[in-house]
Amino acid sequence: MAEPVVLRVAVRAVVPWRNGAGTTTVVAEGPPSSAGSSEPTRREPTWRVSIATIARSAPFSEFAGVDRLLMPLSEAGLDLVVDGRRVHGEALEVLAFAGESPVEAVDVAAEGLDLNLMTRRGSAEGQLRTVEVPAVLELAAHEVAVAVVVSGEARLGNDVLGALDAFQVPGPATVAVAGTGVLAVARISAVADPGS
Repeated sequence: MAEPVVLRVAVRAVVPWRNGAGTTTVVAEGPPSSAGSSEPTRREPTWRVSIATIARSAPFSEFAGVDRLLMPLSEAGLDLVVDGRRVHGEALEVLAFAGESPVEAVDVAAEGLDLNLMTRRGSAEGQLRTVEVPAVLELAAHEVAVAVVVSGEARLGNDVLGALDAFQVPGPATVAVAGTGVLAVARISAVADPGS
């Protein structure tokens, strides 16, 4: 059974959005997939968990062939216009939309953060939700979990995880998480190849 890998916020690189309108940090990502890519030399990851900084009202980047789950981490939540329709996401609420949909953050009054899970359609499926710790996470053989501390702290054995620290573990696994706080847990499942 695989042990969790701790992913510290302090070592994440800040990278610009694809459209240059903001910045993000990659928490973890899966292996590359050529599914849906029009450029054979550009292989996108099967899945990615990231934390974006929303500093101003701006359009999101387009990710064709990707399903997106977004969780605002800031107390004020986040206002978006998705496919021309305005939606408000409260803090820690999950919003779902297609990567090819036109999406724009609007009426941003103060800098905030959001947690993103992106899965390549046809290669992986994802779920995103909050879990209070202490908790036990159970993963099936085809699953990977990435858990991010969104409040309080979590403990994995001798490792203490603070705000925005994370851990990743592939299934099958049972992981006991001690501490007091809240985790945002992304679960990613591989999609079976219908030709196999």
